[in-house]
Amino acid sequence: MENPGSWSTGADEETTVTTRDGWVLPIYRFRPGPLRAPAKPPIVLCHGLGANRFNLAPGYRTSLARWLASRGRDVCVVELRGAGRSVDLTPDANRSAAWRYNFDSYVQEDVPALLAGVRQLTGHDEVDWVGHSMGATILYALAGHHRGQVGGVGIRKGVAIAGPGRISGLPPRLRMMLELCTRLPLHRLPNRAWLAVLGLLFPLLTPRNEPSLGFKSNYELGFAKQLIRHIGADISRDLLRQVKSWAGRDGIYSACGSINYTSALAQSPVPLRFIRASHDMLVPASAVDAAWRAAGGWKDLVIIGKAHGHRSDYGHSDIVLGMHVEHDVYPHIHEWLELDQSEIPAPKRALIFDISSDTKLNPSSKEIPGLTSNASGQVAAAR
Repeated sequence: MENPGSWSTGADEETTVTTRDGWVLPIYRFRPGPLRAPAKPPIVLCHGLGANRFNLAPGYRTSLARWLASRGRDVCVVELRGAGRSVDLTPDANRSAAWRYNFDSYVQEDVPALLAGVRQLTGHDEVDWVGHSMGATILYALAGHHRGQVGGVGIRKGVAIAGPGRISGLPPRLRMMLELCTRLPLHRLPNRAWLAVLGLLFPLLTPRNEPSLGFKSNYELGFAKQLIRHIGADISRDLLRQVKSWAGRDGIYSACGSINYTSALAQSPVPLRFIRASHDMLVPASAVDAAWRAAGGWKDLVIIGKAHGHRSDYGHSDIVLGMHVEHDVYPHIHEWLELDQSEIPAPKRALIFDISSDTKLNPSSKEIPGLTSNASGQVAAAR
């Protein structure tokens, strides 16, 4: 269990699962509040690259996990191999060989074990999946290539937040850092050490929109300092090399190159909502839109930023951790997951929705062949 004296998620229950290749992965359960949603499956929250459970369930204040649980949903926050307590719980995790894993290891090893654990914990053989960044890219693989079925557990709906469908538009300094990191003679890259340096520099010597954190003005100073201290996870060099191999290609590929997880989204039966930030430097609009445009079936896209009626502009991580996300972001996640199938707009019909408020989406009869926005804060998403 988490140390009560540490920066805790506040989870109600914790369990672990073991993958076929020996990684021990934690699951943190947040039981539904008094407004329990009838007949709704549990929600799985999955963190991004170089992060851990605090990506979506930080201590100190309201998190997405607690916010969804307070609205009656059973929520399970998961940690992938190499993240958070998985390193402490796995006997051989500090051996170099344990870090010879990649994105396919998440999809083929971690996700089946975690979903089996969620099924055993909650009694449900269906889940909703909400992922941030790499956690969203994993959703693409589950929804498309796996057709929403993994080891007898179905993905009912998904929300992809800042999830790249391709690697494009990175600033030169980030491309240089990616190149340098993949050349280091280490299987385990010390991302936590880098974040410790970032914590010393924050906020005076960090840019206004820091690539991984987003806009520093979106954080309370005390919270940001604690977040930087606790959120980091070291990164597998093999994983980062696979990410680097996606640059300049038309999608997210398996390590062997035979599977394009992005194009496979065309066969997805899972209703997907894509959420992207207005000023994300790590995963810019073109990267998210590649997945959104590739997805078949039921889908829409929400853009979060001042130009669309929100309180703040957003970067990469502040879109789930910033001080205004309970108003600007969380309602769009909850709304999509609560909609009945009959309320989701049919494919090839446009849906215009006002994302400056928390009101229910209003379907439009107007056909819109793509994505548009206007000064009133509306965004239109079409199949």
